[in-house]
Amino acid sequence: MNTDSIPVLLPPGSRVLCAVSGGSDSIGLLHLLWTQREEWGLEVFAAHYEHGIRGADSLRDAAFVEAFCRERGIPCTVEHGDVPGYAARTGLGPEAAARELRYAFLERTADELGCDRIATAHNADDNAETMLLNLTRGSGLRGLGGIPPVRGRIVRPLLTVTRQEIESYLAENGLPHVEDASNADESYRRNRLRQRVLPLLQEMNPALAHTLGDTAALLRQDEGCLASLADNFIEKHYQNDSLPTKELAELHPAVASRVLRALCPQSLERKHVEEAL
Repeated sequence: MNTDSIPVLLPPGSRVLCAVSGGSDSIGLLHLLWTQREEWGLEVFAAHYEHGIRGADSLRDAAFVEAFCRERGIPCTVEHGDVPGYAARTGLGPEAAARELRYAFLERTADELGCDRIATAHNADDNAETMLLNLTRGSGLRGLGGIPPVRGRIVRPLLTVTRQEIESYLAENGLPHVEDASNADESYRRNRLRQRVLPLLQEMNPALAHTLGDTAALLRQDEGCLASLADNFIEKHYQNDSLPTKELAELHPAVASRVLRALCPQSLERKHVEEAL
């Protein structure tokens, strides 16, 4: 696996909490960080959030992660949650509820352990899928930029590594993992994209995941530039909860729209931004 980005995302001296589901990606990441921790100057901890969604399978995954870490002496924190109950109370869908509770657990655990980095195992294929899903929904640069390598203290060290490369790493090192049966459920849009659409695109470009990853990086640069122009405008002109309409109207729409989105506490659809401008 290409590990060139890891010293950048995880500089020497980092205390890293690795999110581990038990799947191939997260097991590969945890094993890599743990076995290279002395060379890279890292302190490594593992964390698993059991969602309470898939019954016995979910409990099996938690037990697998605990055993994997215990056999290797990796410090591991496991928490059992109630995603269905939280989803019912908040009105969120199960995926959104699971994501919210999982990241809250990771942030809380990182605080308790004094970790300055939280590493997740999103890979190049995940990034390609995210870009294409956002494209089908309709998206601007932020969505087409895919999964950011860094968000706060969350880092994605495997974002330039393909799923196939990770699976090869597991085979080379004789590492076990568990499969989430829901990954084969085509009622989820991401799974349909992964199983039906991506194989066709990969026939046209076998290096599709890397190609889309490079494209996403360029789009994130463009988004960062436009966002910085919007931030500069806000810093200069936003006073007493108001903006000067003349100066706002003179901005390029790409910057003006970002000014409004940055100041609005709720998510704005394109039509709302256009109406406001």
